Amino acid sequence: MVKEKSSLYDKLPSGLLAGFYFEINKNIENGILYDAMYHEIKLMEQAALRRGISLEYLHDKGSRIIENSKQLRETTMQY
Repeated sequence: MVKEKSSLYDKLPSGLLAGFYFEINKNIENGILYDAMYHEIKLMEQAALRRGISLEYLHDKGSRIIENSKQLRETTMQY
């Protein structure tokens, strides 16, 4: 069995990894980022799987983190 090389994503906290994963996927779907970013997505997925994190969890956690961040910014800007 070949051991996979680690990447920067292996060093990120799970929440940050999830947020990046969600945002990059969303931008690819919206046409903002291009196919080259699929390589980055694969690296993130490999890092998550090495941690035992499912891709569904990674996506859901990322969407909640991004949504909470947006709400916090909106609340902060009101004051």
